[in-house]
Amino acid sequence: MSALATLRVSLTLAVITRLAAQAPDTSLAWKLKNDDTGLVLGIRSCSEIVQQPDDAGAGELWHFMPADEGRWKLVNLAVGALLAIADGSATGGAVIPAPDTGAPDRLWIAADAKNGSIQLRHVNSGLVLSAAAAGAVILAPDDASARQRWTLIATGPAYPDPAPVSGDIRVHDPSMTRTAAGTYYLFGTHRGVLISSSPDRVHFTSAGQAFTAPPAWVSAYNPRGDLWAPDVSRHHGRYLLYYTASRFGTQNSAIGLATSRDASPGSWSDRGVLIASQPGSPYNAIDPALAVDRSGKWWLSFGSFWNGINLIAIDPATGKQLAGDSAVHRLAHRPASPAIEGACIYPHGPWYYLFASFDRCCRGAASTYHIVVGRAANITGPYRDRCGVDMQIGGGTILLSSHGRYAGPGGQSVFHDTGGDYLIYHYYDAAQGGRPTLGINSIGWDAAGWPFLCGAAGCPRSGAKVR
Repeated sequence: MSALATLRVSLTLAVITRLAAQAPDTSLAWKLKNDDTGLVLGIRSCSEIVQQPDDAGAGELWHFMPADEGRWKLVNLAVGALLAIADGSATGGAVIPAPDTGAPDRLWIAADAKNGSIQLRHVNSGLVLSAAAAGAVILAPDDASARQRWTLIATGPAYPDPAPVSGDIRVHDPSMTRTAAGTYYLFGTHRGVLISSSPDRVHFTSAGQAFTAPPAWVSAYNPRGDLWAPDVSRHHGRYLLYYTASRFGTQNSAIGLATSRDASPGSWSDRGVLIASQPGSPYNAIDPALAVDRSGKWWLSFGSFWNGINLIAIDPATGKQLAGDSAVHRLAHRPASPAIEGACIYPHGPWYYLFASFDRCCRGAASTYHIVVGRAANITGPYRDRCGVDMQIGGGTILLSSHGRYAGPGGQSVFHDTGGDYLIYHYYDAAQGGRPTLGINSIGWDAAGWPFLCGAAGCPRSGAKVR
């Protein structure tokens, strides 16, 4: 090996040693206090990242959301946006809050510094987050100075834990309904459409499957009869179940419909294919969710990866696509990453809210799934996040992400029940080997009409967000 090559190896090892990634506790919200200025990292009106005096405001709270390969996305918990670089270049740019588009200018390494502090290195450019004059925050070459060191100050939980549930709670892509008799049925993905029942939304027991056998048409899309992403709801005295037949990573997919009078296992009558896709289609026919607008018109959102989330009109009489209306409305898309799926629309107040899952599921405790939300005045959009970014160009306010043992939350639906609105989702329980597990949180609505999640005690009546 030449002397130059030896030097390069030595320098590389030195850099790797210095950049040994720290692992901040993901269950906590943090303040980042600069070691030189004594100011904390904050956000100013969705447009600017600054250093500012510690005034105990939510704009100063950050969450380290795990990304792949020991990297982090830093979520500002006030607006659900990421610490990012304006132009996305490898040479730096202005430090701003931005949505999680999946671009590399949103990724950071939390490296050891000294005296318990960390250094935040921007993955795309290799530059370091630094304090500058007049409260500015910039990227700069690593000079190992105090202005590039940040002390982490824990402030409490990043997100509320899910409500306690027990029994048969192993589930993917959960959807829930409550019958007129008061029984809760929880529907989930795989091995047919699995159903668990509960008398109280807390204790769940395996109840069987929706179908005694997979419908015959399913084999053209999944030869094993594996069914995904059920969506259940009750309308006009009957229950409707939308579900998917596909194989992982393919666009050969179809959404089916079944109906039942009581939602019980084995009672479902299949009504056939609603919409299908194949390689080259402008969408993937997967992850259906029914919504009804304020005029009474029915709609189905769907989509996964290929061109994002879409919406079609549904005939209330049949539950299938409305004859004479073949329009497909695109609602959300991530230009820098295809990983968006599992959407549902929920009306509240004057708005329609679009919830979706970003990034990668199904990797156990290493899953990077997380839940985002945007809203629109019309059900067909445009849906914008809390900072006004259109979800068609990657917008989405982060509502829930991996924290502590609760890895990769996603596959969500929203369920209205006695007591209010509830987010129903799965997560991967790191304390149970990454087992997919049911998560339930009550939803609160703040003064601006944006949803936030509450713990087991429920949400405050005032609508004020509490942490």
